[in-house]
Amino acid sequence: MIWRGVEIHAANGYLIDQFLQDSTNRRTDHYGGSIENRSRFLLEIVDAVTSVWGAGNVGVHLRPRGEEHDMGDSDPHALFSHVAEQLRRREVGFLFIREIEASDSVLARIKEVFGGPVFANEEMSSEDAERLIRDGVADAVAFGRDFIATPDLPERLATGAPLNTPDPSSFYGGGAAGYTDYPALSEV
Repeated sequence: MIWRGVEIHAANGYLIDQFLQDSTNRRTDHYGGSIENRSRFLLEIVDAVTSVWGAGNVGVHLRPRGEEHDMGDSDPHALFSHVAEQLRRREVGFLFIREIEASDSVLARIKEVFGGPVFANEEMSSEDAERLIRDGVADAVAFGRDFIATPDLPERLATGAPLNTPDPSSFYGGGAAGYTDYPALSEV
């Protein structure tokens, strides 16, 4: 089966995220102020994209705590609970939540409110992934930087082998360094 769809990137300080979070949204029109207003831009985009692709073929990428690029919200639990509820009503296919686990994590609340498939990401170990899935907090866990640095990540996770150490200074450099030069387990 081939799945075709779209993931709307509403995280990491990009435009949609700037509308969502009150650290950056200083608007005074119907796109600013209240949580409902700040969510409007994302939800209009979701409505437009789902009208083409179908709701089940659309995912939304969120970063509740906005730990970079001067992002953040004064009440991320309220904001992202509202967003999750609105996306549930629209029957969006999945949510991808990028959030480092901490005492103020919003991930479990988002999963509870959304009710559909939720993918967790950000500095997760294989033990974290197993726990989050076992506890019903996430349906899957994504490994971004670790996958860049460890070309045989699934095999290493399955066998408990150590992962390569990522070198973020080499990411997005335009060449092989940092992408295709990390050793596979068989080469270590």
